[in-house]
Amino acid sequence: MNQYPIFPLFLTTFSIFFLRISLVFSTTTTLPLQLKALLSLKTFLNDPLNTFHDWDPTFSNPGFQPIWCSWSGIKCDRKTAQVTSLDLKNRNLSGTIPAEIRYLSHLNHLNLSGNAFDGPFQAVIFELPYLRALDISHNYFNSTFPPGISKIKHLTFLNAYSNSFTGPLPEEIIHLRFLEYLNLGGSYFDGSIPASFGSFPRLKFLQLSGNALTGQIPAELGFLTQLERLEIGYNEFSGGVPVEFGNLSYLKYLDVSNATLSGNLTPELGNLTRLESLLLFKNRFTGTIPLRYGQLKAIRFLDLSDNRLSGTIPEEFSALKELNQLSFMNNELSGKIPEGIGELPNLETLLLWNNSLTGVLPQTLGSNAKLLAVDVSSNSLTGPIPPTLCVGKKLWKLILFANKFAGEIPSSLVNCTALSRFRIQNNKLNGSIPYGFGLLSNLTFMDLSKNNFSGEIPKDLGNAARLEYLNISENSFNSRLPENIWSAPNLQIFLATYSKLVGKIPDFIGCQSLYKIQLEGNNLSGSIPWDIDHCEKLISLNFRHNSLTGIIPWEISTLSSITDVDLSHNLLTGTIPSNFANCSTLESFNVSFNQLTGPIPSSGTMFPNLHPSSFIGNEGLCGRIFRKPCGNGGLSDGEVEVRKQPKKTAGAIVWIVAAAFGIGLFVLIAGSRCFHVKYSRRFSDDREIGPWKLTAFQRLNFTADDVVDCLSMTDKILGMGSTGTVYKAEMPGGDIIAVKKLWGKQKETLRRRRGVLAEVDVLGNVRHRNIVRLLGCCSNCESTMLLYEYMPNGSLDDLLHGKSKGENLVADWLTRYKIALGVAQGICYLHHDCDPV
Repeated sequence: MNQYPIFPLFLTTFSIFFLRISLVFSTTTTLPLQLKALLSLKTFLNDPLNTFHDWDPTFSNPGFQPIWCSWSGIKCDRKTAQVTSLDLKNRNLSGTIPAEIRYLSHLNHLNLSGNAFDGPFQAVIFELPYLRALDISHNYFNSTFPPGISKIKHLTFLNAYSNSFTGPLPEEIIHLRFLEYLNLGGSYFDGSIPASFGSFPRLKFLQLSGNALTGQIPAELGFLTQLERLEIGYNEFSGGVPVEFGNLSYLKYLDVSNATLSGNLTPELGNLTRLESLLLFKNRFTGTIPLRYGQLKAIRFLDLSDNRLSGTIPEEFSALKELNQLSFMNNELSGKIPEGIGELPNLETLLLWNNSLTGVLPQTLGSNAKLLAVDVSSNSLTGPIPPTLCVGKKLWKLILFANKFAGEIPSSLVNCTALSRFRIQNNKLNGSIPYGFGLLSNLTFMDLSKNNFSGEIPKDLGNAARLEYLNISENSFNSRLPENIWSAPNLQIFLATYSKLVGKIPDFIGCQSLYKIQLEGNNLSGSIPWDIDHCEKLISLNFRHNSLTGIIPWEISTLSSITDVDLSHNLLTGTIPSNFANCSTLESFNVSFNQLTGPIPSSGTMFPNLHPSSFIGNEGLCGRIFRKPCGNGGLSDGEVEVRKQPKKTAGAIVWIVAAAFGIGLFVLIAGSRCFHVKYSRRFSDDREIGPWKLTAFQRLNFTADDVVDCLSMTDKILGMGSTGTVYKAEMPGGDIIAVKKLWGKQKETLRRRRGVLAEVDVLGNVRHRNIVRLLGCCSNCESTMLLYEYMPNGSLDDLLHGKSKGENLVADWLTRYKIALGVAQGICYLHHDCDPV
């Protein structure tokens, strides 16, 4: 009886042995194909960074798996040695993916993101039947999305973000029933979102933003019952948000911003009790904010800004205990800010600027010790500034300008060590400026203008380590400027006009960064300090409407960047220093209504073109501009006025004939030249009509003529766009700049040209580390050239996308993040903090 079980046992043993042999045989027959596929990738793909350096089949592998399992970017199954994961992200690869990739038949993870692949996407990848995750984001694949993706039946993750796909969204994707993550954003897909996209049974993430999609948002998307994140903004939809979105009970993140949506906000979104982020900014929504949004118990980020919403902020929002950021800026909201907003325990950012809000800013705002940024500017808020704003010492931005705040600046703000932007101008604040702001190591921008501050200006402002902009204009100080006011090492702009300042102008010690000083409309006395030449970067100087005495320091003329000087309406005496005639950068000079005497310089590039209004009110001035001789009948600078009629001698007759001949020759040449110019303009975009005027926004070591001469000899074009051509230009002193010559009509109206130059003047005062600095502007009656810092590393577009195929510099993800952050900070500065006028 014991011998009966032997046969079944033998069959079982044999079967196991057979299966192991089959598995080994199968593996050994496919392993050479895997090696062939991987080596084909190395051969066919362009690898400028040599990231395939370790893909060498001649190296020995100390382990038991095939050699390629130790190559970078590759993972193998430990039992079968099959390649299961291929990660080639951020290698700057380009070229064509070879057909041999299908030999990696057990591949379940393929990452090609962050490379330079272009052209149509190769559908051979759809021949990988076991693929679970496919990432081709941040490449340059174009044309329509190829058919065949439904072959990858078990795909759960598909990321094709930031490519250049065109045409309609690939509806074939709906057959991927296991798909959980779908990202088709950042391309050029057009048409409408297919209603069938609402049929994914397991989809948790859907991103279609940043395309050219149109039409109405399909209500069927509200049937994606497992959806947790939905991003479909930055398209051009019509209508509003479907009410069916209120059924997305698992939704945590909804972004339909900048999508041209209109109509009323959808109240049903208030049903989404798991929703943490609701971003509907920059649309055309009208009506009031639904009260039901006060039921969004999990909401952390609520942004309804840049719409046309009206009515009040619902009191129900005081119950949103998880709220971190509340942004309703740039709407038409009115009424009071709910007092409970100030007591929200997790509020970090409050942005309500440019509405019609009234009442008092909640006096408990900031008591949670978490507040980071507050901007309620351009409203009609009244009452005092809350004393609790910086309890947590984390507040870095406080912008309250253009309201009706009254009372004093809370002394607690001088302990706000993180404060960087502080703008409270154009209110009804009074009292003195508290001591301590100059001790804040992060303070860069401070505007206290157009209030009723009085008393002494704190001396510590001269010690402010990072302060770049200080405006205390239009107040009632009735005090002196601190002796060390110019000592702030990074101070670039100091404005103190019409502030009832008295006393003398302090000596210019430590003013190495100053480029704009305005002290207009005060009662300053004494002389202008001769050491003003220490302000080497000074561009604009305005001391008009004061009681200054003494002479004009000739040192002003030695400032190499000075362009505008206004000393009018003072009590200055003496002569105009002749050195100003040699100041090539000077463009505006006004000394009217003083007690000056002597000749007005008539040489140089500027003085001959100045209007007499720049000198009127000085009875003792003389010179050609007034047609008033300077003693003994002589004009300034040695020019002699001829009063007597010469005798008509034979020599005179010869000169008259010669002059007539010369005039005739001139008319003939000029006529020919005008004829030539008229018919050559159509062939030449480089013809300029002088004289050129240079407006400098910082210290420059070259003139307008240097720029023009350099462009006439250079062919180094950096770029060309719809507004003009950008050249690389090396100045005589060795400075390298970028010159953008704007396209312009030959007969451009004076009003339009003045408008352009006015905008350029504003842009010239913009200073931010993430914005290319405008150095100056050259213009004449027909052309305008903008002078920028030269960026030797090229543009961000070149860095992120490459100048041409195979030349991508490959910014890694950390660098890309820093670029995005820097761009955002620059844009934020322009929108919120920049006040260059």
